[in-house]
Amino acid sequence: MLKRKLAKPVPGLLIGLVGVVGVVLVSCDRAPEAGAALPVHRVFGEPGRQPGQFMYPRAIDSDGDSLWVVDKGARIQQIDPQTGQARRGFQTPAWAQGKPTGLTVGPLPGDDPRPALYVADTHYHRVLVYDLESGSDEPALMFGAYGTGPGQFVYPTDVAVLQGEDGRVQRLYVSEYGGNDRVSIFSPDLQFLSSFGAYGVAEESSPTQAVFDRPQSIAIDERSNELIVADACNHRLGRFSLEGELLGWIGGDDRFRYPYGLAMLDDDTVLVAEFGGNRIAHVDPRTGEDLGVFGRAGRGPGELASPWAVTAIGREVYVLDSGNNRIEVIAAPRPVGGVR
Repeated sequence: MLKRKLAKPVPGLLIGLVGVVGVVLVSCDRAPEAGAALPVHRVFGEPGRQPGQFMYPRAIDSDGDSLWVVDKGARIQQIDPQTGQARRGFQTPAWAQGKPTGLTVGPLPGDDPRPALYVADTHYHRVLVYDLESGSDEPALMFGAYGTGPGQFVYPTDVAVLQGEDGRVQRLYVSEYGGNDRVSIFSPDLQFLSSFGAYGVAEESSPTQAVFDRPQSIAIDERSNELIVADACNHRLGRFSLEGELLGWIGGDDRFRYPYGLAMLDDDTVLVAEFGGNRIAHVDPRTGEDLGVFGRAGRGPGELASPWAVTAIGREVYVLDSGNNRIEVIAAPRPVGGVR
């Protein structure tokens, strides 16, 4: 089957222009140069199809006890974060058209919020949801279909899960590219609520416009009740309210090179995996402050080749070194002002 792609831009995809209050463009004087090699604690993974090996991994997340990784073999593996050994592995239901690019651990929708794995099944234009307690290798739920209408997707990239104090899903956010280039919001029963954003090139748009060119990852800043969106091909991060109101941009001026992955830390700062910069940036999303850059291009220990994603468990950070088919483990940056 031929994959259908939409020409960019696709008119009429912006469902209601967002209002913009207090938009601030944050720039940085730091030149986009390589940093020092990552101070690695340990490295695991190698090329291959066996358990614990990877075929160009493209997404990672953690459930606090295990890592979950998906690669271009459409294999999802549960990885021991200390040893790198695979605890479990399975494939998505279909993969001939392409492979997933996003993973998120969160509660299962419904009244029993047990752990679930959300998979942005990019080239099948849908989201798969696995019940992690069931042990089943088949999705418990799936939603989405190809299209430009409300609740439809063209190349979904990531899922963010907003939880209530009771641990239940309050909302789901799904990013996508391929012409839609927007974020859609869903209710806990997987009903479409609204969306924000449209395809656009930053240099050709007003800074008050919510335009994206491949929003690759999204994360929820729980302290500020904001969404952070990695606008990859516009080389910037966007800050949005939970309703989709644009609050400001960070970067867009050579500060980032293709920011693909996001990970919120316990001190409410964010790590950014720069696919094109072969490094990890540390940013305070509320102020836009640059807190450091780590890593450089290469094949040796502490060096990176096209990192797609990053996640954290406690005080350790796991960098998905995609082009090197491995995971590099480093200490989390020192908390800013203590853990909030």
